[in-house]
Amino acid sequence: MELGKSMMAIVIILSILSGCTAPPDKVDPAVLEALETGDFRYLDLSGLNLANTNFDGTNWTNANASGSDLSGSDFGVVDFTYADLSEANMNEGFFLGANFFSADIAFSEMKYSNFFYSSLIFANLSHTIAFESDFESANFENADMTESNFRDSVFKNSNLHLIKASNAGFRGVVFDGANMTYADLNFADLTDASLKGVDLQFSDLTGAIVDGTDFSGAVWHYTVCPDGTNSGEGRDCF
Repeated sequence: MELGKSMMAIVIILSILSGCTAPPDKVDPAVLEALETGDFRYLDLSGLNLANTNFDGTNWTNANASGSDLSGSDFGVVDFTYADLSEANMNEGFFLGANFFSADIAFSEMKYSNFFYSSLIFANLSHTIAFESDFESANFENADMTESNFRDSVFKNSNLHLIKASNAGFRGVVFDGANMTYADLNFADLTDASLKGVDLQFSDLTGAIVDGTDFSGAVWHYTVCPDGTNSGEGRDCF
């Protein structure tokens, strides 16, 4: 078992060095130790090449991985609480059940990734690009998704309560069964999106683009409609 860990660490170290501008003797020894122990808390991992690696079950609390290449890596059930992942490459990543509480993921790329059952409560996802990613059953409560692009992604049965998503791109996104109460969707692009059975109570869709959007079975209650009117208690926006 220890031999397996050591071999994996060697592979990761070589990968880091291949994508790092610093010479080998300048790589933080704490990073090398973390590759053995799985404890990346508070470490500076910014700009490193950590692609195509298995980090399942490790701890990245308060780590700084801004600008790092995490593409194609496995991060199942990883704790990213308060981590800085801004401008990181997270494309084709596997983040099943990961915890991103209050993490900074702004300006990152998350295309073709899996965030099934992940928790992104209070996370900053503003200006991210996440085409065709799977966020089914994830928790985004109070997350900032302002001006991000989630084109053709899946948010089925997710908790989007109190999200800030003004000017966000949700073209072709599937939200079926999601909780979007009190969501800020001002000027969001919901073209061809599916919101079947979505709870939109007290949400604000002022200026939202809803061409071809499916709202069948959605719950409306004092929802601000795209035209700025309020649905009140007894009607929907259309």
